[in-house]
Amino acid sequence: MFDKNRLTNLMQTLTEQTVLGDLLAPLQRVLSRVRPAKAPGRVLSSEAFMSLGVLRHLQGTSALREQIQQLLHLDVSAVERPPLARSTWSDALASKERQGVLRAVVAEWRAEAAGVLPDRLAELPGLAGRPVRALDGTDQQESAHDRRCTPKQGGEDNPKGHALLAFQNLRIGVIDDVLTDTRSRHEMQLLRDYDQRSDALTRERRTVWVADRAVVNAPFWDAKKRALKVTVITRMKKNLCVDSTEGLPIAEHPCNEGVLSDLLIRLTSSKEEWRLIRYRTPGGTELELLSNDFSLLPGVVAFLYGRRWEQEKTHDNWKNDFAVAKAWGQSPVAIANQADLAIITTLLVHRMLARCLKGEPAGDEKALRKQDRRQQGLADQAVGTERPAWSAPLYRYTSKLSRQVLRFFKLAFLQPASPQLYETQLRPLLMAYL
Repeated sequence: MFDKNRLTNLMQTLTEQTVLGDLLAPLQRVLSRVRPAKAPGRVLSSEAFMSLGVLRHLQGTSALREQIQQLLHLDVSAVERPPLARSTWSDALASKERQGVLRAVVAEWRAEAAGVLPDRLAELPGLAGRPVRALDGTDQQESAHDRRCTPKQGGEDNPKGHALLAFQNLRIGVIDDVLTDTRSRHEMQLLRDYDQRSDALTRERRTVWVADRAVVNAPFWDAKKRALKVTVITRMKKNLCVDSTEGLPIAEHPCNEGVLSDLLIRLTSSKEEWRLIRYRTPGGTELELLSNDFSLLPGVVAFLYGRRWEQEKTHDNWKNDFAVAKAWGQSPVAIANQADLAIITTLLVHRMLARCLKGEPAGDEKALRKQDRRQQGLADQAVGTERPAWSAPLYRYTSKLSRQVLRFFKLAFLQPASPQLYETQLRPLLMAYL
């Protein structure tokens, strides 16, 4: 028979006055505000379920068996059986009741994080507090027990693996929502599905979206602009037909350095006006950017699209360092719950760094020095690393948490939490590479 006391003792070992417990403290406050109508589980509480999920992401543990074995070693008296059955946690991961709680926690924590983490775009002209978001798709490997059945084999499974459409808040530099799908479908179809959800971020008003060409669908974005004053920035597609063009004046402003032309265009697929901006990066690469936002300076449009490229480093953190690259379960609910646990983990880490180091993680010194070295050799770098000179004093942020900072949480999660520990062991990791 399952001994609940052993799980209780384990959770106390993991969270009582430890770094992990300090990391999870905001989550406990959010859970106290989220009250499900029905308790999700009798054995595994919501707090224990999420705490173990966050720990699994921090540890980068893709196999549940491996995590259970790690937990077994924390209890020297547990020689015959682990403190938690694998089936108990697997069933919790695939639970729709847990999914409802997770979605509520993500929404609460997203709103709280937006008010706590530093606003990276506060100094940029013309944005005036508007939400700025990027969306991008990636793939996730199926779990070891999954048997893929693609359309060629008579099924619906995606031959590349599960599709993850991630939504990034460019103001605070984190992924704060994800749509998951196991089927083989185009990203635009996924976006339309996501837009039907009542909690979809695409329902925000006045948002500036920075997106890949895969989701360039003029009627979709035209409707968004009419209803919610939502606009989009993307790359021009070669197969888009332009009926007419008209030159727009380019203001003499430092932000517009590198702008070659700003054209008002009319697309065959749209009844609304769009703009086509030709821009030369500091490294000499010429880009054609498409947008339906006429309120922003063309140089700011180019800068925001450049941030989308850079935010792919956030994808790398989220997918590889937080164990999202491989699915933990087979069911769509389990896959979605895993993604939400990864979002919670990311927000908790960023929140703790901002709290313990008073906002300084946004100025990760070693990463900024590396970034400056890249800037000095722009001709040999990819477009995404290039930043115009005017943005340097306005945007001194890095998108990716370095692995050595993440290793602190991975290796020191059981250490007694104290300001001295963070000052002597965590802060140096932000200042220089070991």
